Amino acid sequence: MKMRIIDSYRWQEDIIKPFSKELGTTEEELKEILIKRLDMSSLEAIHPRFESSKHYCIKERVHADLRLCWLCDVMNILSEEKTEQIKNKIAEEILTQGKSYEKAIEDGRKDLLEYLMR
Repeated sequence: MKMRIIDSYRWQEDIIKPFSKELGTTEEELKEILIKRLDMSSLEAIHPRFESSKHYCIKERVHADLRLCWLCDVMNILSEEKTEQIKNKIAEEILTQGKSYEKAIEDGRKDLLEYLMR
């Protein structure tokens, strides 16, 4: 039963292929890891969690790439609210408008600098 879940098309496209590439392992090795480490209920719950985590993960990456931790947490130049606005805007552009991450970050940097210059 676990293999039926893992071998489904959505699992292959959304989880197995990208994560095996990210981890530098084969798809078969990743499947073995998942089967060994996760029970049936965990396997069934992963795909919806994966979908819902995309927004959060992109926001965390944006936070690091735009150095918002320095601007907000260290220098207190940006408020936490403004930082969240920036991250949410960029994540939305990527997830709903299909903008590439690189282009969204480039545009985000320009917008951030423009905001800071006001």
